Amino acid sequence: MIDLTLVVLGQIEESINNNLEILPANENNIKEVIKKAKGKYIAFLSDKDSITENYIETILEKSQEEFDYCFINYDYQIEKNKKVLENPEELKKIKPYYKEYIFSFIFNKEKLQKLIDIVDKDIFNELIDKEFNNGTSIKEVIYYHDINQDKRLNNFIYSDVKDKVYCKNIIYVADGCNGMFNGYISWVRQLGKCYKDKYEIIILYDEISNITKQSFEQYFECLKREINTIYICDRLLVTYSSYFYPKNIVNLDKNYLFIHGNMSDYENAVKYHDDIYTNYVAVSKICAEKAKGYYPTETIEYALNPYKLDTEVKKRMKLTSTLRSTPVKRLDRIEKMAKLMDELEIPYTWEVFTDKNENTNVSGLIYRQRIPDPLPYVKDSDYFVLLSDSESFSYSVLEALSVNTKVVVTPLPVYNEIGVLEDENSIVIPFEYFNDENVDKLKEVILAMYEVMDKPIEYNDQEGLQNSYNEIFT
Repeated sequence: MIDLTLVVLGQIEESINNNLEILPANENNIKEVIKKAKGKYIAFLSDKDSITENYIETILEKSQEEFDYCFINYDYQIEKNKKVLENPEELKKIKPYYKEYIFSFIFNKEKLQKLIDIVDKDIFNELIDKEFNNGTSIKEVIYYHDINQDKRLNNFIYSDVKDKVYCKNIIYVADGCNGMFNGYISWVRQLGKCYKDKYEIIILYDEISNITKQSFEQYFECLKREINTIYICDRLLVTYSSYFYPKNIVNLDKNYLFIHGNMSDYENAVKYHDDIYTNYVAVSKICAEKAKGYYPTETIEYALNPYKLDTEVKKRMKLTSTLRSTPVKRLDRIEKMAKLMDELEIPYTWEVFTDKNENTNVSGLIYRQRIPDPLPYVKDSDYFVLLSDSESFSYSVLEALSVNTKVVVTPLPVYNEIGVLEDENSIVIPFEYFNDENVDKLKEVILAMYEVMDKPIEYNDQEGLQNSYNEIFT
């Protein structure tokens, strides 16, 4: 008995293999078809796509082995180019992943059934890592995808539609458009700044970080796309990196593909052949010119991205510390203050020159290697910070004062001797302010630092300090 069932979406070719179980399917019944399959393994075909001549023979031979999944080399059907993986080790590393194309895998039926109802990305990935351990691959055959069919796993396992949501204008944010400094994200924010009070716009997203979502929510209502909901809109805006927009977005009037591509993007770019947008809009004239020939249209419009500075830009506070990473120097106090600055949304950079170099989860805190002369950095700072438990002298504080940089210190007796004067050239933080119960007091100090960071100081005590050594050398 052949252990492979072939599930075909569309017209079945009876001549494929008389001994092979072939089951017809469509987008609405694929889960039920999978359950009926008798084979141990399941592969998929679409009558709109193409396969190499040895496809069936090769996957039948492969189905006699033991595996959880098998990756089949695939390519888009573009000018018959075969851009495929050749290295067997690379092929073996490819696992099914959320929204992976089902047509480029053979699945163990039992394993596949654990996947088909999962719509949560994190749960899906956890199950893959836990259950799909035995992977293999085929490089001898090629499965050609029609690039505009958008045959993705989650689009073929819809539950029955439960809801319909109407939004006049939708901006769709797909996976892969989520970088903090992604130009697409900046584009969405600027649209919000300029048009939030003029047009009814909804952000529909698949997966975005909390930080990105919070920035969007200043301007838009944000909805997470659910696969069992149909979203109906008059206008749809997407970016070129979201070319395959989901089938559960129904557009009634116009859909716009916004082309943000850098010039280098087109050197090895995919050329799209099927026209699925009513309007193609580049974000500059030069971008429109470079994009011609890569999209299925003779007309690429351009509209310069809108920009609005709608808030006062905060000043950045610059802090520097130089110290050994010994317990008495209390690096933990520096990290605590930095975390509070993040919480208070104070823009800052805090360069800490020390022998301890590590990554932190604090946005503005930078550990740097110690250098012989940190004074250029200290002089360019608003504050030099040293939060030690004790100091016998502290050259670093003296050096900071000598270049007229204010210091932030703990209340150590020696500072009185070298001319540290609270409210004139320093801010002194009591030790107890670093206790958890006094966090509000520490926040008040930080806010006060930010308010007076531009206040200049003068310090001219160096000569007096030198005179104290005269008797030793005479």
